[in-house]
Amino acid sequence: MNETNRTPMRGTNLRRGALTLATLGLAALTACGDLDIVNTNAPTVETLTESPTRDVMARAATGIFAQSLNDVGTRIQFYALYGREGWNLLGNDPRETGEQLRGPPDPSGRNSAIWVGQFSAIRTINTYLAALETATGLSDAERRASAGFAKTMKASNFHNLAIRTGELGIPIDVDRPITADPAPFVSFSAAMEHVSSLLDEAYGDLMAGGDNFPFTMAPGFGGFGNPAAFAQFNRGLAAKVLVHRATFLGCTACWAQAAAALDQSFITDGGLPESLATGAYYGFSAAAGEPSNPVSEPLVNNRLWVHPSIISGAQLRADGTPDLRLTSKVTDTGREHSLAGLFATHKPTLFNNPANPASPNLGAPIPRLINEELLLLRAEIRWNNGDRQGAVDDLNRIREYAGGLEPSGLTAGSSDDAFVTELLYNRLYSLMWTQGTRWIDARRYNRLDTLPRDREGDNVFTNMIIPANECSARDLASPCRPL
Repeated sequence: MNETNRTPMRGTNLRRGALTLATLGLAALTACGDLDIVNTNAPTVETLTESPTRDVMARAATGIFAQSLNDVGTRIQFYALYGREGWNLLGNDPRETGEQLRGPPDPSGRNSAIWVGQFSAIRTINTYLAALETATGLSDAERRASAGFAKTMKASNFHNLAIRTGELGIPIDVDRPITADPAPFVSFSAAMEHVSSLLDEAYGDLMAGGDNFPFTMAPGFGGFGNPAAFAQFNRGLAAKVLVHRATFLGCTACWAQAAAALDQSFITDGGLPESLATGAYYGFSAAAGEPSNPVSEPLVNNRLWVHPSIISGAQLRADGTPDLRLTSKVTDTGREHSLAGLFATHKPTLFNNPANPASPNLGAPIPRLINEELLLLRAEIRWNNGDRQGAVDDLNRIREYAGGLEPSGLTAGSSDDAFVTELLYNRLYSLMWTQGTRWIDARRYNRLDTLPRDREGDNVFTNMIIPANECSARDLASPCRPL
């Protein structure tokens, strides 16, 4: 997926008057006749700022859900490259085997991705939150529930941006007029603190939000259709952000806070292994005109491939067969494909037809946050809060129920380094090809030097860089460091 053709924003200033909400797949254009047509599916900013009705607000919420799909495919594919979870070997863009694996990164090209889409979604949410203040037909509880939903989604976008850019920081004060100066960048630490604060604020709104949302929950959030249930998703995300703050930024107090948040999430030990998949998903559809899964493709396609180290690194079960997380998510094509000195034999098929992995499933959902990840987060949290045996038990639980593996051999007396090695192994195979886990984890545990460099001159990057448009909006030469 190439982001270079998207229209850039000037310095991420977000002007309410410039936005039409819910335009992703909802607006219809005609080839002839009167083009001054009222689109009843897409409320405009003017509609939202002039005492919007309950129905208008419900459609705007749909727009927020729709825009939350921004960059999912790009993030998975790019982070797979950076973390050597896999490659794009189609050969139609040399940057995928060149610039993105060895550099230097071009701030006006592909490395400007995973930016505009996130800020566009944040702009939509800011408009929605302002409209809640004057909307008609909503009870006070429904306003709080709606605000809690919107702030949670906004926090998720800011989290994506902060992780993307790392130490270079991001702008967060972006709800300002287009005529204002560009929003200042804040540090990685300040950005992540902002995400945590926003999630806590959202949680308070959700807990005061009554029994129901005044809108229909989107596909992928089937288990979170009321404010109390959505609050559990919020707390799971809060725990994840706090663990990232603890490991990326050395926030020691974040471990205890993460434990408290996780206890209020949807984490469960019951119903395993089926409950591993319980959680929130990015919902896609195979229907014409609907967003489809961006990383599901036929086995004969030469685009996406699994890095050979994922195949060779899989541990074996008692019967000598590989970790179930490999065999259920990856398929041997029976051929070797090569491009630019890179070689692969296996493709990611975790989102393909379960009955026929050679066939794509364009309606397959992609996990946002599921119980399997929460159990892995709990292991990490427990180890760092002193409950080392509990952490070992959690990892062994994942090994057994997700991988079909024997216990790891870790004990409460194992070294921190041994625990992290086992933790990252399980996180990789449980979460591969869903969120760039290998790259993110290597960054937060200072293990980038363990990632493969397959050719002389290849590099492993510590973060994505600031887009050129953000630099020029601040009169800085690209690539820039605005802080």
